[in-house]
Amino acid sequence: MKLKRTASKLSAAAMAFVMAFAALSSDSPDVIYTYANNAMTELEQRQQELAEERKEIEKQLSEIEGKTEEYEKYIEEYDKKMEIQEEQLANIAEQIKIMETNIADLDKKIADKEAEIEEGIEMFKLRLRALYISGNDSMASILTGSTDFYDVLARIEIVKRISSNDNKTIDELNDLVITLNSQKAQLEEEKAQLLSKKSEQERHLEELQETYQNHHETKEMYEKQAEMYENRTDEIDAEEQRVEQEIQEYIRKQQEELERKRKEEEERKRKEEEERKRKEEEERKKREEEEERRRQEAEANNQEYVPAETEPPAEEEPEETYTPGYSETGFIWPVPSVRNMTDTYGNRWIVEEQRNNFHKGIDINKPNCYGEPIVASAAGTVITASNTGNGYGIHVVIDHGDKIATLYAHMSSCCVNVGDEVAQGQVIGYIGSTGYAYGNHCHFEVRVNGQHTDPLNYVSINN
Repeated sequence: MKLKRTASKLSAAAMAFVMAFAALSSDSPDVIYTYANNAMTELEQRQQELAEERKEIEKQLSEIEGKTEEYEKYIEEYDKKMEIQEEQLANIAEQIKIMETNIADLDKKIADKEAEIEEGIEMFKLRLRALYISGNDSMASILTGSTDFYDVLARIEIVKRISSNDNKTIDELNDLVITLNSQKAQLEEEKAQLLSKKSEQERHLEELQETYQNHHETKEMYEKQAEMYENRTDEIDAEEQRVEQEIQEYIRKQQEELERKRKEEEERKRKEEEERKRKEEEERKKREEEEERRRQEAEANNQEYVPAETEPPAEEEPEETYTPGYSETGFIWPVPSVRNMTDTYGNRWIVEEQRNNFHKGIDINKPNCYGEPIVASAAGTVITASNTGNGYGIHVVIDHGDKIATLYAHMSSCCVNVGDEVAQGQVIGYIGSTGYAYGNHCHFEVRVNGQHTDPLNYVSINN
């Protein structure tokens, strides 16, 4: 849609050109300059639209650049967070692995001790069974097998100790199993806590990864927007060049047409002068013939010839000639009261907009210069005197003949109209800051055949 509107506006400007230069063949200056101004207005308004769009794009690009940098920092920050989180998860996984190994070791020990207990219990059961089966006979065999009373006591003590030792061994094994089971339960609990912590850390890592991805996608979105705006800036550059070329072509054609009109006017005056001289010659010849006829009549009538009273020759009116557009000493400085220049012709860096720009003229200013008079650098015809709302603000363009024109921009007001003939040094407006201007100044351009050139080739700050 943007390109279609652009093409439509440029087509409208081209149509305005056709109408303007068709009108320039008319004899009505009002019609000429009305159409001419309409054509220039179309182009200058398009220039303003492009400049405003560029300004908005530069603002958006600046904001996007800030956002991109912001999300770049987020991404770096979350990169570090995820790295730390992954290290923590790896540490937890290692702890769980060690704990699982310890639990497995305890399981083995518990199993071994339980097996020992089982074996001891079985042996004790066998002894009890044997004692039970033997009953009194066993005690009797102890008594009968003993050599004396002390031997009996010794034998009974041995049996008691064997039984007590079995019980003690089983109790110790039981206690060890209980201890091992307690340790295992504690490890299982710690493992469960680690597993819970691992699960929580994994969820946190997923959240970090999701946020990281969101920031990355947002950054990519801003980068695509920036690319789109930069592409549009390239389109604006190309379109501005096309519009500028059309403006320059328009000025060139307007100058050519004015030059043609001047030559036609000179030719008309030359023919009028020739016709005047021819008529004067015919009158002179008639007077001579009449005088000769009177002289012959006087001779024929033997009368004295008295010459007719001759009228003094009429004074010739000086021939009107077109002043070539600049004085014998050349162009003069356009702001006589301000002899200071802040920007020259050529590439420059605009601090306020943070971009490079080709400056098509020179900027003339000084502190408190608002309202200082701006004069015509050379004599000529005003071909633009308006505030079209474009970057130049209130501005004046003067054609000087020889395909040379000058432009005076950012005026607070102008005091000439399109079609006016102005003399060198005549006040045409006053310094201001209308249009795209950072402070009060006079922007001054010189255009040759529609192309801007360095004004310092034509004016000097000293003249």
